[in-house]
Amino acid sequence: MKKEYAGLHAALVTPYTETGEVNYRELKKLVRRLIAEGIDGFYVGGSTAETFLLTESERKGILEAVLEENNGEKLVVSHVGAISTRQAVDFAQHAEAAGADAVSAISPFYYKFTQREIEDYYLEIMAGSGLPMFVYNFPNLSGFALTEPFLERLKSSSRLAGIKFTSSDMFQLERIKARNPGLTVWNGFDEMLLSGLAAGADGGVGSTYNCLLPLVRGVYDRFRAGDPARALAFQRRANEAIEVICRHGVFASVKKLLEYSGIESHGCRRPFSPLSPEGEAELRRVYETHLAR
Repeated sequence: MKKEYAGLHAALVTPYTETGEVNYRELKKLVRRLIAEGIDGFYVGGSTAETFLLTESERKGILEAVLEENNGEKLVVSHVGAISTRQAVDFAQHAEAAGADAVSAISPFYYKFTQREIEDYYLEIMAGSGLPMFVYNFPNLSGFALTEPFLERLKSSSRLAGIKFTSSDMFQLERIKARNPGLTVWNGFDEMLLSGLAAGADGGVGSTYNCLLPLVRGVYDRFRAGDPARALAFQRRANEAIEVICRHGVFASVKKLLEYSGIESHGCRRPFSPLSPEGEAELRRVYETHLAR
């Protein structure tokens, strides 16, 4: 039975041990906590996971650990993006064999691939596994912005399920959803979740859902209940925290907030820098104001 795609999906971080190895115990602990807090699904191995700083075996091991702990309870989407189509297809086939519900992929980057080459990349991934595909549109980092002709060609595959829309172009999000009501569109910028929902997004995938889920849940649930004023109040509270998180580096800040709540993370891999003492102090205030129970 196909799981529901709408809702809130945490873009999981990658906790490390003190020696910098992936900490699967703490990852599973985080998965269990988020399920208890009401998450709808998990986006595994994406930008938030520092995926391009991980080895192939680590990427696969992380997905397997999440699937084991989730045990079929929530939607699990595996990010399989890579510069190499062959590698991305391999990740997609592993995700299918491991039991993921869907895959997603950032467009190939660094080399200036043509639109046709990027289209072929997605079509080959979809042909290489039987899982539904969510295109990861993040032009700020990938250098490629989704277009209507691009989307039309990808729709030739029945496996295209939707888009992870990490862009501030709400006009484009609304137009995509209006013209493609059968596709699921996930908002990707946490600070704009309410804007994305108002433009037609079916839910969101977010880094800060790891640590701000009660606030984000308030945005989503109140909007769906027809109470935009309360939804905006929750978005403003979340954005007070997100403003600080962005100022000190999203991934390291989210991990530090998780550490304050009992999830060991040990920062990010190099070349990311550790948090400054000032950053840690400001994040401690955010935790005590918005998250401490």
